[in-house]
Amino acid sequence: MNILDISPRRVRDFIARWPVYARDRENPNRLSSEDLGGLRDRLLTEQIRWLNEYSPFYRKVFRKEGVDIDKVRGLRDLYRIPVTYRRDYLEDPLAFLPSPPQRRPELAAYEITYTAGSQEGEPAPFFNTAYDMMAISLQMRRTAEICWITPVDTLFNLFPYSGLPHIGFYRTVHMASSIGAKLVNALLGEDLPGFPLHRSLDEAVQLAADCGASVLAGTASGDRHFVLRAQNLGARLPLARVVLALGEAAPERMREDIRRRLQDAGAGEVFVANGYGFTECQGAMVECCEFGGCHNPSPDLYYLEVLDPRSLEPLGEAELGLLAITHLNRRGTAVLRYVIGDLAALERGPCPHCGRSGERLVVKVGSTYATRADEVLTIKSKMVNPQVLRNVLDATPGVLRYRLELERESAGDPYSADRVRVVVSAEPGRGEEIEAEVRERLRLATGAEVEVRSADPRQDLYDPSFVLKDTRVVDRRD
Repeated sequence: MNILDISPRRVRDFIARWPVYARDRENPNRLSSEDLGGLRDRLLTEQIRWLNEYSPFYRKVFRKEGVDIDKVRGLRDLYRIPVTYRRDYLEDPLAFLPSPPQRRPELAAYEITYTAGSQEGEPAPFFNTAYDMMAISLQMRRTAEICWITPVDTLFNLFPYSGLPHIGFYRTVHMASSIGAKLVNALLGEDLPGFPLHRSLDEAVQLAADCGASVLAGTASGDRHFVLRAQNLGARLPLARVVLALGEAAPERMREDIRRRLQDAGAGEVFVANGYGFTECQGAMVECCEFGGCHNPSPDLYYLEVLDPRSLEPLGEAELGLLAITHLNRRGTAVLRYVIGDLAALERGPCPHCGRSGERLVVKVGSTYATRADEVLTIKSKMVNPQVLRNVLDATPGVLRYRLELERESAGDPYSADRVRVVVSAEPGRGEEIEAEVRERLRLATGAEVEVRSADPRQDLYDPSFVLKDTRVVDRRD
């Protein structure tokens, strides 16, 4: 969906056409900024009182920091709550699970998903109650509405089906269910011993063609990997019209590449919607149009703010800083002012493209809505954001896949500069040409000389059908 093709009136017409969206009259995205602010103020005060009573972590923090919850009357008072860091959560995830003495049916544990893990620790559980699952289902309906998905679509789930439950696979299931759309799971991934369940990529391509897939849902790189294979196999996907490219940056050239290959497979206009998701929001912030900003689909569940990395003071609109999330209405795992660990920028108020209220993330670094705060590299005495490297590689014609290999200049020295090696898989017969072009583009973009070499043609650099997270970065630093 191009920015030029969208307007608030067109969105209203789309909603009115589909009863599943038209009857969602309490959708907070349709409230005025003033009414939405009032709703969030009320929800925040109720949430804080709930956590003060039943959350082991926040009950302890409020006592230790001397937080007077009666003085937190709304979002304007949120600064009175100390920030929570990822390390706090990883240290004891169960401390963030409220434990009321009398369990009502809607407070029963319903689902556990897991964070993807990080350098700070292993994947950690995130608990949802039945109450939360109802809210999440409504969140996924509103996500589908933002992305122009309809009840007559067929959603094709390209997220890996793995032994560790993650939001990508399961939220796609809930999205289809919440609007009454047809769902087909590709079941990509690796079999556990004794369970020969998963499909190969080629089988998934044939399944998508046979079922008439109209919406592809996966990671950005996973979607492109799938579409590239479909083209190589000569598969026809004439009904494809929406691609949910989630979890990673989707530069303009990548989107155009996905769109062109699908159109070669018989499709018409294709909306490649990027989304920024993380476990703590149990879904993704998604675009109403390409590069138009990633909307918070449920501003009644989540409040986002951007903080100065040093002072932790809230920053103004469109300023780049640490992204933090506050839960406004949860009964399972709940956090307040939780620092995700990503750098991002946001804007508030009605979207100039679709008219929805609430906040939305905006692009500030290359083509990405957020980048890891702890990933900055030092190459030849120059500070380099790795997203700059990814943007260059994603925008270089002829590069099919790539991998960034990170090492220390001096092994074992934690203060040593970083060495970056870029391994590229190029179109057949263009290896040396692409190597030279990538090397020069990286030099111009970063001011540093970066080692570039061609991949072994017998090895697949990265297969997103088997893994959820982008493994195109291999970090061998101590």
